[in-house]
This record gives sequence, structure tokens and C-alpha cells, in this order.
Amino acid sequence: MPFSMIANREYSNDRLGDNIFKNIVQQLPVPVIIFDNDLRFMVASDRFFEESPLKKENVKIGDHWYKLIPDMPLKWRMIHQKCLKGEDLKCDEDPFPREDGSTEWWKWRIKPWFQRAGDIGGIILYVENITEKKKTENGLLKNIRSLEKSNNNLSKFAHICAHDLHQSLRTISLYTQIMQTDHSIGLNPALNKYMNRIIDAVDQMRNFIRSMLDLSHSKDKKLLLTNVCMNEVVQRVVIALKKEIEYKQAVIKYNNLPSVRANKYLITQLMQNLIFNSLKYSGESIPTIEINAEDKGKLLLFSVQDNGIGIEKKHLKKIFYERKRINPTQQQGSGLGLSHCNKIIKEHGGKIWATSTINEGTTIFFIIPKAAIEVSYPSDSSL
Repeated sequence: MPFSMIANREYSNDRLGDNIFKNIVQQLPVPVIIFDNDLRFMVASDRFFEESPLKKENVKIGDHWYKLIPDMPLKWRMIHQKCLKGEDLKCDEDPFPREDGSTEWWKWRIKPWFQRAGDIGGIILYVENITEKKKTENGLLKNIRSLEKSNNNLSKFAHICAHDLHQSLRTISLYTQIMQTDHSIGLNPALNKYMNRIIDAVDQMRNFIRSMLDLSHSKDKKLLLTNVCMNEVVQRVVIALKKEIEYKQAVIKYNNLPSVRANKYLITQLMQNLIFNSLKYSGESIPTIEINAEDKGKLLLFSVQDNGIGIEKKHLKKIFYERKRINPTQQQGSGLGLSHCNKIIKEHGGKIWATSTINEGTTIFFIIPKAAIEVSYPSDSSL
């Protein structure tokens, strides 16, 4: 029976004392207690005693409310008097300090009930003990504040590291350029070529650090997006991973990749992570890595396919979470590579996923909108 129905019906004292009515109230699935106009106990639902510190066996008909709860706060006593004058009051969160120093939290609603003649016969109180809920909420708020403090400290640390790295990279670039200038006459062409690569790599790293800081604050700052030729991106990655590619005798296949609207340095880091992973988990076979792209209307679908050791199907979703490595005792690294790829793609409004067959290879797919638009993606990650 809804609480409002109980509160609005007219009952005489005789009917309120009727066993049928008592049984109805006792069986209500909500915590309800009813008093007369002298605040003496009449009846309560069993659910009330489950919520309340009062014990059912210690409560008798006619007991005064303040005898049952001697530490009733003055605020509540005033609320009871307002209700006895006809007011309908409620509160979603109300602290209740107890004599032992503890604090309970209650959600409540209190209404008058009326006799047949229209006089107020007493009050009906609905209460819900939300103390545990408030403890949980306070614990969450405490954890949130702790996380915010930790994030602020990490942010400051990241900026300090970025500043120091910029200084070191600037020094490397400066001395490389000084060497080129001071020894320009008769400088070995091959050596000059390598010096130019050092300068390019330093510039790329400095821009990457700047883009990473932008990504870490992406909620407050928009990424710098430009038209990026993916062919050029892969070429730069192949140069950066030249040592690993030559050591593994790997074959990297790509051709006629389109341009994308992206952050140049983050999308380069994405491709470098994906290609490096394919090299790393190639097993005993000579790595063959094939990079393709398909036009899907408003989307561009890219794939990076290898012939490596593969991943069990049950692990495919885990690889894009931070520090989730499939065989941590057999693999080196932090487990952040693919997680970082996932974040980069999400910041570009895209999506990333993988398919794989053990001992045959893995294909990483990712989709990026052609422009800064919102796109709905199929739930099964297939296009």
C-alpha cells in the first residue's frame, strides 16, 4: 500500500488499533511508523525495525517516542510539532547525531493522519537509514580528492620532466648543428646525413613531448590537428625503427595511404607503437607488416597486419588497457604502448580494436573521421 494512501485515509483511534490495519502496516515493504497526537507509538512496519536501531521486542503500544529515543534532537522535536499542526515535511539527507558521538544519516517524510471528524490524529513517518550510503559517498569523495591531488602532482611532474627533456634535446640539436657548421668543409656526406637525422629526430621528439602534454590536458585544451600524409608518417617511422627492422630483416608494406586530419606527432607515435609491437612479437619468422587503408565514407579504416605469434581471442580487449600484458613474465616493457594508442585514437574521435590467430598473426584496426565530426560506430567494431 503506497505511503500517500495511508497518510490521506481517515482512521478513527478504534480503527487504527484494529488488528487488520496493524497487520497491513506491519507487512508494508517500506519503513513506516505511526504515532498518535501525543506522540505515543501505535504501529510500525517490520521494515522500519530493520532500518531503525530500535528493537521490535522493546517497543510497546503507548510508548512515548521520546522515551524510545531519549537523544531525539531539538530540530526533530520541532518538526514533529509542525507536522501535528498539519504540515507535510520531507528531507533526502538528514544527519542524526547520537549520544555516543556517532552520526546516522536518514531520508524521511512525515505527514499528519486524520480522524473521521477531520482532526489530526497523529503522524506517520517514513524513514530510510542511508548511513552506509553516506559512508560510501564520503569514501568516494575522499578518494576523488586524493586522486585529484595525485593527478595535480603528476601533472606538475610531467611539466618538469618535459621542460628538462626539452632542454636536453635542445642541447643535442644545438651541438649537432655546431658540428655541421664548424666542419662543413670536407664533412663526410654520410655523416652529414646522419646529423640531419639526429636534428629531425630531436625536433620530432620535442614536438611529441608537447603533443603528449596537450593530450594529457585534452579536456581543457584542443589538440592541434592538421592534414597529415600517412605515407610520410610511415616513412618517418621506418627510419626511426631502422635498426630493429634491419635486425629482424622485416618487410614493411604500405602504398598510397591517404591523408588524415590529425595531430601529426601523436599519429606518428601511434604508427610507431603499432609497427614496433609487430616487430617485437614476430616470433621466429621474418616479420612481414602490411599497412592498408580503406575509405568508408565519413571514416578512414586503417589496418596494421603482421605474421607474428598472435593473441588468444579472450585477451584481445585487454591489450588496450593500461599495464595489461598477456604474458608479463615473458614480455618486457610497461604494457602502456597499445593503451597509449587507444587514447590517441579516442582523442581523434576514432576507435581501435584487434583480430588475431595464434601463430598466424595479428591485425590492429583503427578508424578516424575524415573531419572533426561525431560518428556512430557499429557495436561489433566491424565496418
